[in-house]
Amino acid sequence: MFGTFCRVIVSIAAAFTGFFILFSFLAPWYPMADSVAHFRFHLTAIMLLTAVLLAVLRDWRHAGLSLSVSAAGIAGMAPAFPVWGNAAIAGAAPTISAVQLNLSFRNATPEAVAAFVRRERADIVTLQEVTARTGRVMELLKEDYPNRVLCPFARVGGVAVLSRLPKAPGAAQGCVEGQGLAWMRVMAGGRAVSVASLHLHWPYPFRQDRQIGELENHLRDIPRPVILAGDFNAAPWSHAVGRIAAATDTSVADGLRFSFDIGFRGWWPTIPVPIDHILLPEDLAPLNVTLGPGPGSDHRSVIARLALLAGPAAAQALAAAPRGTATAN
Repeated sequence: MFGTFCRVIVSIAAAFTGFFILFSFLAPWYPMADSVAHFRFHLTAIMLLTAVLLAVLRDWRHAGLSLSVSAAGIAGMAPAFPVWGNAAIAGAAPTISAVQLNLSFRNATPEAVAAFVRRERADIVTLQEVTARTGRVMELLKEDYPNRVLCPFARVGGVAVLSRLPKAPGAAQGCVEGQGLAWMRVMAGGRAVSVASLHLHWPYPFRQDRQIGELENHLRDIPRPVILAGDFNAAPWSHAVGRIAAATDTSVADGLRFSFDIGFRGWWPTIPVPIDHILLPEDLAPLNVTLGPGPGSDHRSVIARLALLAGPAAAQALAAAPRGTATAN
């Protein structure tokens, strides 16, 4: 009797979890489904657990169904899977480094943020939630990063790009005021590259979907190639991130990085989610992309070292790179 009761309870849990996993794949048509997709990792982990429990309870049919849906969930997280072997091309191409950080408008330690950025000696820095208070970070880094663009966004603060690299001829830059996008054209490895900072609203039922629709034409107009980093408030496999990537001819730097913890009025435990990303063009290879500290912020930073590959050599170098060394985590 007890075994039957357990099978029923686990089967019901598996059915509900499986429904949400499969529903998340309807994101291109339903913004609500994309909100569910942001938790695909957690749902898939629960689904795998139900498959194990059902197998222990010898309910092989339902265990097999749970395992099949789990496989779909894992396949749906492909953009977060790490790539191997890019480190082999590091010596053959110029490299640049980048730091991405949502400062948090409540940040009371801008000095600690500035010290962290200086330690990293990043060539480019993208920031979000730059307010009158947190903007002191930009003042503290003025000598280190003389080239910058700051664009107003929402009440939580604006978005900014800082660079120690020289500006490209024409000093092109852009600001989509009130929409969370700023970009600047810099010279890196002997060629011009656009560096953009992005901050998206929360997903459905909030206005993220509408914001992306208003930004897509602006994103298409940014001169290529584009390095885009920011707080997407969306998982790397989400439809939201896919739309941004398509509009900028980029893809998410591989790796699963839980950069933010969702809490419920201070309750524990929190739910870690991967929402801060760096998107890269085809001819820019991620050598190493890791999570770093976020002094005074509720977000962790993303730190990247990138190789600038030129023209057709990019695809050839990546194809020839031997496998076996992790490049992103």
